Amino acid sequence: MKAKILSAALALLVLAPAALAQNGTPVPSKPPATTPTTTPAEQVALTRGHALMAEFLALKVERLWNAFTPEVQEQWGTLNGFTAFRKTGIEQYGKETRLVGERTFMQGGEAIYVRSATYEKFPGQVWAFVMGFTGDKVTTFGVLLENERTDDPVALAY
Repeated sequence: MKAKILSAALALLVLAPAALAQNGTPVPSKPPATTPTTTPAEQVALTRGHALMAEFLALKVERLWNAFTPEVQEQWGTLNGFTAFRKTGIEQYGKETRLVGERTFMQGGEAIYVRSATYEKFPGQVWAFVMGFTGDKVTTFGVLLENERTDDPVALAY
């Protein structure tokens, strides 16, 4: 599972080089215009990922948890652990203050949805939530700084 998150992170580095220039380069105040998706799976990932992230950000994690494959659930431990992860995120980073952008791409048979945003306690950092879909199931879920360039885990299961 870590390999999937890492390869999705590497794809982010390739697909979004402008978002990585955070040292001195201002983040756009409005989300950039999205490019049309190229596959039906990407359109579904955009719509579904956006809806699941809206709930996740509002601390309603059950629907996202239930969409996880057993392997992704195992990565996060339990529903209580996943809920604690989200609560800790709110406490440490605050609420989302600016949506930098949403995008999708295909990686193998997985449709990847990425939501990039800034948060009130660290407005200079752009965080990316990465959600991969295979069919109706969420087969990848992770969060990392958009300019993360290490193999160290960014979010650990509780």
